[in-house]
Amino acid sequence: MKKKLAWMCMAGVMVFGVSACGEQKSDADVQETSQTTQTAEETETDTLEEQSTEEERVSERADYVGFQDLNIADYVTLTDYKNLKVTADRPAVDDETIENYINSRLLVGKITNRAVKEGDVADIDYVGKKDGVAFEGGTASGYKLSIGSGSFIPGFEEGLVGVMPGETVDLNLTFPENYQSADLAGQAVVFTVTVNGIEGSAAYETVTPEEMAEMGLSYKSKDEVWQAGKAEVEKNADEAYNANAKSAVVQKVVEESTVKSVPAYLIEEEAQNYNNYLESLAQAMYNMDLETFVTNAYGVTMEQYNEQMNEMFTDTVKQYLVMEAVSRAEGMEITEEMISEKADEEASEYGYTSGAELINEVGYATYRMSIVQDMVVERLMEIVTIEETAPAQNDALEDQEDTQETEASTES
Repeated sequence: MKKKLAWMCMAGVMVFGVSACGEQKSDADVQETSQTTQTAEETETDTLEEQSTEEERVSERADYVGFQDLNIADYVTLTDYKNLKVTADRPAVDDETIENYINSRLLVGKITNRAVKEGDVADIDYVGKKDGVAFEGGTASGYKLSIGSGSFIPGFEEGLVGVMPGETVDLNLTFPENYQSADLAGQAVVFTVTVNGIEGSAAYETVTPEEMAEMGLSYKSKDEVWQAGKAEVEKNADEAYNANAKSAVVQKVVEESTVKSVPAYLIEEEAQNYNNYLESLAQAMYNMDLETFVTNAYGVTMEQYNEQMNEMFTDTVKQYLVMEAVSRAEGMEITEEMISEKADEEASEYGYTSGAELINEVGYATYRMSIVQDMVVERLMEIVTIEETAPAQNDALEDQEDTQETEASTES
């Protein structure tokens, strides 16, 4: 299972930005995570109060009881997980898949031995200045600009035609009178632009060694790039199968087990940890409080947002309870020392100065449970019977099941 911190970082983030020479753009991507069990009756009507970084943490309340101290039998009745069977899909590794991978991933490079021309996609760094001072939204690195697209102000793209990769040019331009920013409309500016390279691509069917060399690729022949593509596709298929198997195993164990109740304060704790993280991100990146961020990023009210979070984290805590129950049934020992050592190892990976800071930011219960889940899933992978299926086989099985259901319905 992925660490909860990584999951938190994958949550939808609203990116506010303005292309120095284009239109303002925003992108809202809300990733919702849910488990497979239904919301327990005890918590269906609970709604979460808006959290803030200044309120008391749930874990610091006098009556707080963490997962590790719960009488887990009061909350979970485990299924006979040692006799469970699941199916997991392995992606196809065929010639079409390999060729598609090669075309999209391997036969893509950077051309550096010729000048930019119309129709190219140029990789550029640029800084825009007005009266010698860089203006807001006028700086970018590694920007991919399609020359001739008209996405930047007049003269910008044209000024890059003929420029060699590695060269830097100053473009003396004027913003249109009707430009969206009043501070820049009709103003003379200078863009200092460096062309890093030209995005190149080719199709496996027609690619030549010369084209690959032009893009700076190391492949000397079509056979060489094919073998590289095949190895990557096989590796990806193995990783996808492993992920599918783990997901199927966890889903099955949670589905087949009975969660008798879900402590509301543990749901609140998960939401609080997540909201604190999200608010700190919003403050650091956009200077927004949580409510402003949520409203702009997700297009929902705080009440709607809290309802969604309540549902999502109810399912999360259900899974945690089941994983805790399995860890105890398997006699797994998760010590304070183990948790601290793991946090110290991972702290720098996630940008923290110490393991203690990492645990404090993520929340002890969440971080501890990430370790529990990793250990439990690895054990379940050894215990549960997993049948490997190909996509086509899955489709056939589903069609067969649909047919049987239809026939049964007709007979009744």
